[in-house]
Amino acid sequence: MKAKKIVAGRAKLEKELRDAMKEVDEEGLLFLLRQAQVLIYNVRVDRINEAGKQIKGGKPRERAAPVSIEETEGGKQIFLTIGRARKILTPEEMRRIVRICYAAETKSEALRQLFTVLAKERKDILADATIGNPDNPLLEALFTTVRATYTLKDR
Repeated sequence: MKAKKIVAGRAKLEKELRDAMKEVDEEGLLFLLRQAQVLIYNVRVDRINEAGKQIKGGKPRERAAPVSIEETEGGKQIFLTIGRARKILTPEEMRRIVRICYAAETKSEALRQLFTVLAKERKDILADATIGNPDNPLLEALFTTVRATYTLKDR
């Protein structure tokens, strides 16, 4: 009975998605496709990690998520390396990220806000770093790196 509900639920979601796609422009479809690719990638990585756990009989060793922030001379550009993606940010974009990392009441709230802002304003970062949700370890590494690199100045 449970399997039939899952299949029926999936069919309903697929129909809703097909209906919604009719109203989405080409740029929106490209974004949805990239998000789907990120989700597929994350599922595959989870499967590989789970298989590694079963083979080793324990939890696979986690690598530190690579995130670095480098400012150019004069601070006109900021290079953000997140995962395998290297992106250029403006000082204003970095200030916004810093404010989010410090202003949120909890780390999980900051991660959700970071994901939301990046999804709206810098989809390229999420797509290139294959970040599909706010629970991605790269976002947490970004949060940690930002807090270790910058302080929030009182006005």
